Amino acid sequence: MGEVYRAHDPRLDRDVAIKVLTSAVSADPERIRRFEHEARAAAALNHPNILTVHEIGQDATAAPPVPYVVSEVLEGATLREALEAGALPLRKAVDYAGQIANGLAAAHAKGIVHRDVKPENLFVTRDGRLKILDFGLAKLTEGGPVASGTGPSMLATRNFETAAGTVLGTMGYMSPEQLRGQAVDERGDIFSFGTVLYEMLSGRRAFQGATAVDTITASLTSDPPDLSAANASIPPALDRIVRHCLEKTPELRYQSARDIVFALEALSIPTASITATMPAAPGGRRLPRAAVYAAVAVAAAALLAGGGRRLFSSRGSEWGAFRQLTFRHGVLGVARFTPDGRSIAYTAAWEDGRPEIDSLGVSESGGRSMGFADARLLAISPKGEMALLLSSNAITPFLTTGALARGSTMGSAPRPEIDHVVEADYLDDGSLAIVRNIPADRQCQLEYPVGTPLLRSGYLSDLRRSPDGRYLAVIEHTSAGDDRGAAVILDLHGKTIATGPVVDSHRGLAWTPSGDEVWTSAPLLDGTIRALDLRGRSRDVLTLPGRIYLRDIAPNGDLLLEQGTTKMGIVAVSDEGRRERDLSWFDYSFLRGITADGQQVFFDEEGSSVKGYRSFVRSVDGSPALEVGEGYALALSPDKAWMLTQKFVGSGSELWLYPVGPGQARRLSPPGWTPTARAGFFPDGKRIVYMARAGTGAPRIYVQALDGGAPTQVGGDGYTTAVLSPDGRWIGAGSASGGALLPTDGGPAVPVLGFQPKDNALGWTSDGRVYVANAITARGGATLKIETVDPHSGRRTLWREIRSPAIEGLRITRPVITPDGTSWAYGYAETSSNLFLLAAGR
Repeated sequence: MGEVYRAHDPRLDRDVAIKVLTSAVSADPERIRRFEHEARAAAALNHPNILTVHEIGQDATAAPPVPYVVSEVLEGATLREALEAGALPLRKAVDYAGQIANGLAAAHAKGIVHRDVKPENLFVTRDGRLKILDFGLAKLTEGGPVASGTGPSMLATRNFETAAGTVLGTMGYMSPEQLRGQAVDERGDIFSFGTVLYEMLSGRRAFQGATAVDTITASLTSDPPDLSAANASIPPALDRIVRHCLEKTPELRYQSARDIVFALEALSIPTASITATMPAAPGGRRLPRAAVYAAVAVAAAALLAGGGRRLFSSRGSEWGAFRQLTFRHGVLGVARFTPDGRSIAYTAAWEDGRPEIDSLGVSESGGRSMGFADARLLAISPKGEMALLLSSNAITPFLTTGALARGSTMGSAPRPEIDHVVEADYLDDGSLAIVRNIPADRQCQLEYPVGTPLLRSGYLSDLRRSPDGRYLAVIEHTSAGDDRGAAVILDLHGKTIATGPVVDSHRGLAWTPSGDEVWTSAPLLDGTIRALDLRGRSRDVLTLPGRIYLRDIAPNGDLLLEQGTTKMGIVAVSDEGRRERDLSWFDYSFLRGITADGQQVFFDEEGSSVKGYRSFVRSVDGSPALEVGEGYALALSPDKAWMLTQKFVGSGSELWLYPVGPGQARRLSPPGWTPTARAGFFPDGKRIVYMARAGTGAPRIYVQALDGGAPTQVGGDGYTTAVLSPDGRWIGAGSASGGALLPTDGGPAVPVLGFQPKDNALGWTSDGRVYVANAITARGGATLKIETVDPHSGRRTLWREIRSPAIEGLRITRPVITPDGTSWAYGYAETSSNLFLLAAGR
């Protein structure tokens, strides 16, 4: 309804923009009032992401008088013009979204709701600054921000505002309540913001039909297509932000634009790749700190420690301030409130890497040692006794087992009692429920009382008893090497009361004080706390910025949370150690193998950057990774044309064959079978060997032809690993009682010689020996010693030592080596976290 001219202000010697009403509308009193309202709404705001208004007035010399607005000059283009070429790059879209949200937060703080947020009203300057324009439909609310769940109370003088039932705005961007002519508050802007962010990420409108009626219907009743269909690299956390903004019901959306700002700031958007040149000497290698800390994008204190910051749940209930409790660099374990809720005991492996038990008061910060060195906390009894884990051994990155001991919070010496314990919790009478690792069949077993099995699974974590002592809850995982799982509530006789949905990276569980729900977290994915009640109903409780690990809930409802950073990466070494390159892709690159020629590595991504688990292949020359399929990347065929993956379906998994290039993916394992993360191709590429459970049986080793033949078992039961030799003649099989060589032609097993109790088999050499390591991980500054063993004679030979860079919190993980030993790769992990207290609303 206006025209804009560039002008010069001689008084302040600056260029300005002057917007005037066109002659066709300047005689309309309603248009004049709306024009002046827009100017006053913008003039009330002083924010870098909102157009700055210098002056408003009328040119009385004209007939009729011409209203005008003087504002800053903007040079650039509208967001609509930027979107004409399609979706924006991920980092740019998140940057623009943060600026829009900041501008809206400033407007809402002044009681101004825009009501027409769309790409045409968003201007991108040449230096990348985003400005919100056109407050022509803005509504002012009395007394500042709109209270949650109430309509705006209009200023009496604003009688030009739309009456009830009147719809003004832009179809495809208006919230459902705005389309229905209902009262619109700041949450309407949040919906419109969601449509704009969706369009920036996907290149298409969230709601657009063939006709206006179709568009309105879609906005009222439909969800837009998944963002992953347009861009598979969009992190799930960002997708959840968009979905949260686009909830049809205002109460289910973000309740303020400031909450969106916090959520966007917590995102760690992956770069296309991380490449670094490494020094050559394997004995004194130092991984560049830039590569190690590439994923440490957002510090916990900067995100969450702001005193007095208010956080909101998906149901609109308010939480108190988020306060940081610990401030050191290291890795945390189990953390619990004491029975009176006044103190906290927790496991911490600080700078030197040795686990200890620390404590602090809930009103304190920093923590202090309780005198239990090389011990891990399991639980605290109602009377203050502690269950500890001594002589612990990390079986996988998630599963740690050891000897259970009891100690007093007053510092008395712990007394070891039970071996192979993973988890424990106390009942009211002081008895223990435990999760025990069963090494013979790679299973975990929930026992109560001790010795009476209630539940068996590949891995059981986070054992907690209910406040009334009637129930136990755990998170059930199908594999000890993966933290994907579902929360399960049982009674004390083992009867399942409720089972929640399967969630990737499901760890951290606590009962609410009332005992009617368990709350859980997914620390590698997001900051969402999820609930499961005794009737099996699930809901999202609240979402916090960053990655959150729920550790405990106090009797008064306060939450004890862990927040920090986790990065997993890959380093490839070629030319017998003379060249190295960081091949990390996103934030959780889990190395699985290297091709025999040393030219490619294959891995899977399991972090917040992907949905579920995705398999990749990447050349050691640093060229971009190629996404192959879904699931763990178990093996690559000799011709590099096919990949075996362990694909997760529901609570189980399947073995799939995915083409690296052209071809059709297909399932290989029979229905009802659950493969484990062990598989390989025969040299001719026509057969495979893998491990799987048929139904609920023990894992067994199978050979299967790819042309459709049924799997055939090799060897007996009790084997936990299976690695095919390069010539295809032998399967190296490990078990709790030792190793064996299984002939693939069906002959008798041959005992292996020369292996020691702590050996970890890494793979075969080209001349029939086996690479073994004395550990599968090495902390910063430690050495991973790798030898070769002749399984027939037992002769051992040192191959090389790989030293982990002396960086706090860093460890290198299981290497993969080519048969000729000229190339290898290893993973690295960097983790650091601290404890925080989120106060319950009082």
